[in-house]
Amino acid sequence: MFSWLNDRDGVPRDSGLTLVELMVASTVSMILIVSVYSIYSISARGFRVQEQTMGAMQQARFGLGQLQRDISSAGFLATPNSRADSNVCPKPSEYLPGIVFATGGAVANVTSNTNVYPQQITLLGAFWNPTLYFTRKITGNQVVLQGAEDGAPFPQTREEFDQIFKPKRFLRIVNADQFETYVPIASADYDNRQITLTTIAPVASPPNYCGVQGFGVGLEVNVVGVIRYTLQTDPSETGKVDLVRQELDGTNASLDALMTQSTVRIAEYVADLQFFDFVVDTDRTRRMPVQQQYATLDDIVSSSGQQLDLTGNARPQDLRFVTVKLTTRTRDEDESRVFIPRTGVDKPLDQYEVDAAMKGAASTVSLAVRVGLPSFLVRNVK
Repeated sequence: MFSWLNDRDGVPRDSGLTLVELMVASTVSMILIVSVYSIYSISARGFRVQEQTMGAMQQARFGLGQLQRDISSAGFLATPNSRADSNVCPKPSEYLPGIVFATGGAVANVTSNTNVYPQQITLLGAFWNPTLYFTRKITGNQVVLQGAEDGAPFPQTREEFDQIFKPKRFLRIVNADQFETYVPIASADYDNRQITLTTIAPVASPPNYCGVQGFGVGLEVNVVGVIRYTLQTDPSETGKVDLVRQELDGTNASLDALMTQSTVRIAEYVADLQFFDFVVDTDRTRRMPVQQQYATLDDIVSSSGQQLDLTGNARPQDLRFVTVKLTTRTRDEDESRVFIPRTGVDKPLDQYEVDAAMKGAASTVSLAVRVGLPSFLVRNVK
């Protein structure tokens, strides 16, 4: 009786899963969910790390490219060493070296990031405009430039003019005998094509041929300035250090005391900036160039006694090549990476500690390039 309620095996048709079956199904489902989440989490973390590594690579490439362009332009339409350059006459009160190296720059978590001592570089050159302009006249500290009606080059717009002839840069004046004078700019007037200098331009008086000759007609002039690359802390983010390009005030008494006029961020999340493998011409006669390579600045001093700093023994004009290495890092620290401090200044920088309170370490990317200084070679200063 009531056989229609049961199936052929005697099991009620409305029966469900047993407790054991339900537990097994739940366990399998949880395993599948955890597995999928783990795969997603690993993939997402790997994608994030890869994306940040590519970002660090992009920052390193851009920063290194900008460094390469400016270093290769050091001394262009300028001098590699105002003390030793016989064409610089009279000598400016400021020492004007084409290139200077020094230790300095920001490091995040100095206690953790041991053996990280960034270097900085200061350069002199015509970085803003490579054009040679010509004078109509020079009277005292007033320099009037020729224009289009004279068949001479001149900035086409006021904005371009103001970007070139900025106060506190140097106006380089070259007379007919190729003696050149460096005088800081006080102001500039686009409408009258007039440059006002901070001091009166020196006047040549034979047998002294240094300075402006006659009424200063048809002399070559161009703008020269001082820039410095260094690592600077970004206060907007904890542990963030950037590579910056600073324009320095050229009117101070000494180059090491120059004040910053402007700062431009070149590359973000930078860990280190190093210079090494210095190739120096050791032949002082300049007749038979002999190139000697030194691994570090200390090696140059210990081997030859010369330096590439601001001292009286500095001979920047002898430098022919230098290798630049820029190290950037990922924006965030990777929890899976174990932080291992750098074991030496000349050792690879593989990890970077951004925040000591956080687990893990940031990954780094290092790029290097050898840069030549063609203007130093062409100038051939003994």
